[in-house]
This record gives sequence, C-alpha cells and structure tokens, in this order.
Amino acid sequence: MIPFFSLRNARDCFLGGLGIFALCMIAQEFYKVSGTRAAPLWPSSGLALALLLLGGWRLFPAITFGTIAATQDFGDNLIFSIAGSLANTLESLTGWFLMTRVFGFSNALSTIRDILVLMLAGAPWGTMASAIICTLGLVAAGDVKPDGIPLSALLFWTGNFLGILIFTPLILRVFQRWNEGSMLKTTPKDTIWTAVLVCIVVFGFALKDTAHTGYIPIAYLSFPVLVWLSFAWRRDVTLPLGLVTTMMTAFTATGHGPLLRSNPFATYAEMTIFISVYAISCLVLMAAVEEGAASTRLALENRLSSARKEAELRSIRTSLNPHFLFNSLNTIKALVDNEADKAQQAIVELSQLLRASLRMTRSESVSLGEELAVIRAYLDLQTMRFESRLKASVIVEPGTEQLRVPPMLFHHLVENASKHGIESSADGGMIRVETRLEKDRLRLIVSNSGRIGPLSAEGSEGFGLHSIREELQALYGDAASFTIGTRQGESGKNPMVVAEIAIPLEKASSRVS
Repeated sequence: MIPFFSLRNARDCFLGGLGIFALCMIAQEFYKVSGTRAAPLWPSSGLALALLLLGGWRLFPAITFGTIAATQDFGDNLIFSIAGSLANTLESLTGWFLMTRVFGFSNALSTIRDILVLMLAGAPWGTMASAIICTLGLVAAGDVKPDGIPLSALLFWTGNFLGILIFTPLILRVFQRWNEGSMLKTTPKDTIWTAVLVCIVVFGFALKDTAHTGYIPIAYLSFPVLVWLSFAWRRDVTLPLGLVTTMMTAFTATGHGPLLRSNPFATYAEMTIFISVYAISCLVLMAAVEEGAASTRLALENRLSSARKEAELRSIRTSLNPHFLFNSLNTIKALVDNEADKAQQAIVELSQLLRASLRMTRSESVSLGEELAVIRAYLDLQTMRFESRLKASVIVEPGTEQLRVPPMLFHHLVENASKHGIESSADGGMIRVETRLEKDRLRLIVSNSGRIGPLSAEGSEGFGLHSIREELQALYGDAASFTIGTRQGESGKNPMVVAEIAIPLEKASSRVS
C-alpha cells in the first residue's frame, strides 16, 4: 500500500490533478447547452471516481486541487471555486466508499451487479450532495437566486451523474488494457467500425437546424451500432460510448444537431435523456454478455473437472478389481489341493461374484443392499477356505439397505480385513460388518481381529486403503471420512482393527445410478 505522505502519492496526485484540470477545461464548453454553470456531461466527475477506485482514498487531493485550478482558470468566484472543489471531492469519496466498502464493487465491470452498483450507488448519492453544495456556493457568490436553487441543483446533479456513468467505466477499462499490455492492440475491423461510428455522428450532428428534418434517423443510427458493439466488443464498448456521447454534446453545445430546442433547458433535457439511454443500454448489455461468457467458461470448467473426477474414479475401481480377483483366486487355489468339491462350488460363487462386481463398478452408485450381497458372497468364499478359523457376521441397521453408496467401496474394507486379519493369522479370527445411521451420516464399519495392513517405508497406507481415501475425496470432498485403528476386543485381550467409512446421509441417499 502506498503511504499518503510519500513522493509516489504526491506524483500520482499531481498527474491525477492534471487530468481533472484538463477534463474540466473541455467540459466548460458544454455549459453552452443550458446557458448556466452546469453541463449535461461532466467528464471530470467520471475521472475523479475512477482515480479513487484505482488508487484508493489517498488520491483525493488530485480532485480538490485539480478542480480549484480549473474553476479559477474559468474566472469563477473564489467562494464557488472552494465550494465546487470540496463538493467534487466529497462526491468522489462518497461514491468510492459506497461502491468498494459497502457493495464490494469490482473494477473489472464484468457483471451486471457491478454496473448496478455503479449506477445506483456510485453515481447518484455523491453527485446529489455535490450538486447541492455547488448550488449553495453559487448562491453565496451571488450568481444564483434562492428561487433558482432547485433547477441549478438538478442540472449539476444530472451532469455529474452522467459524467460518472460514461467516463468511470471508460477510464477503468483503459487502465485494465494498460495493465494487460493490450492498450494499442486493435484489428482493422475494429478501426473500420470506429470510423463508421464517427462518420455517423458527424453526419447526423454536424448540420444545423435538423431537429425536424429527415436527418434525425441518421443521428440516431449510432444507437444500434453501439448496441451491436456492446455484444461484439463487450467492455471495450466504453471507448466508442465515451467518444459518441462527447461528440454529441460538443455538437449540441455549439448549435448543431437534432437535439437543439428553442429553450436551452429543453435542449439540456434532450441531451440528458439521450446520454442516459445510450449509457445504460450499452453498459447493461456489455455486462450481460461478459457475465454470460464467464458463466459459459465456468460451466465448461465444471464439466471438465467432473470428467476428470469420473476418469479418476474409473481408474481407481479398475485398479482394485484385479486385487479383488487375486484374493478370490487365492481362496480357490487353497481349496483345490484339499477339497475339490468346495473348490468347484467356490468357482461358481466366484463367477457370480465377479459378474455382480463388474456390473456394480460400471455404475456411479449402488444400493447398500447390493453391496452387502457381494460382501456376503465374498465372506461365504472365505468361510469355505478357512472353515472354523473364520467367524463372520453382518449386522445391518434397518432402513440402510436402500441408501446409495459408491460401488465396492465397503467391500474393499472387508477384503482388507480378510487379508490382514485372517490370512496372516495361523489361528484365523473374526470379521464383523456393520451399518449404522447416526444423525446425518451413514457409517459403514468393518472390525476384524489381527492387525492393520502393512505400511510403506514412509509410513503411508497401502494401495487399497489409499485408494479408498482417494475415492471418498473425489466423491464427497471433506464431507466424508475414513478412519482405521485398533481397540481392545470384547474379552479385553485380543486387539481388534476397526475401519470405518462415514458418508453424508443426504448425498448417500440422493446419489442415483
């Protein structure tokens, strides 16, 4: 953050003050539209607010001193000059505070919300206070009578309001392109369209006394062109919008174009309506197109992310299927040598089991009942192999079997329990499978006697357990959990390994195949 009392801030304030002074000198020519001290378009108000949006409140001296310098150069009364400079400074600080500190405005101007914040918070309130202060300054200087306060305040307010609506977005976009390094990047097509637009405005406004002639349609032809550019150029439409409204105001101020009326206040009203329609239409359309493009990009990114997650899940499940097959074949191998009949029965069981598991892993989710059927079949195979050495039980809480769960995920816990709790023990052991409903979570629990699977040299989990964590993270993020640890058995002697998966109940029940 740049300190307020620093050479950098002094330099920025000086350059900003020069910009305020220059735009005030240009805008003074627009006074001629109404014949008063107010103009239908006051560009320096737009620059002042843009300076604070870009650099923060530290740049307010640029507005104060730039305005004083300009009004003194105009030959204005010192009282009005001071009142005007304070009014313009307060105007910009008010708009900046409301936009940034209250409504969280983004300088990117890429959403309709940003445009609404500019139009409904940044532009009207500070300018209203400024208009009242400037008018009171004119009254104190003797240039406006008390009965002229309402009209004078209205003219100041509309001119400053439109100055912000036109020039604040333009200056913000210029700085964005400068930072992007694309300030001078343009195409021949863009240059041609800009030239066409300038020619339309010149031809439609350069002639005198065209208010009631056939030249009016030519003047208004610039509007559909700007609307089209709002779609084609998006945020870059702020440049032709500023150019067109400034040219129209300049022509009208010098007695040209179709907006002239016999009464200067009627001319001022025509200009106000004209600029308002142009500005609001183009800015809202521009933001709508920007927001639509951003939504399209986000939707594409979400689809790509979803596709990547699905590919990852398919990879995980495809990798685990061979692991399941390997364990099952080991069971049959152990039976072939000693019990051929049981081996034959096991082969039938295995073929049915593999068919079910392949069908399940092609689905996004399965019912817990289907998952438990595969688990029971697998435990039957293991019981054939280990006989009395394996004691298996499945405890299902009522109301859980219809819930949807990721396929084969619960089964992998059972495989892990068999491999590291039963196969590695000469005495066998027990495996208990449980399902529980607790508040908003479905808990899938596998307990076995024995030990936790082997760890790598780095202390990380083996492939099976690591894959379970990966799948849960891909499906549920931090909403799901997986824990594994040891606890004392019921006898208080033999340790038990307990692995538990907890899935959000809402997601578990709403997932469909």
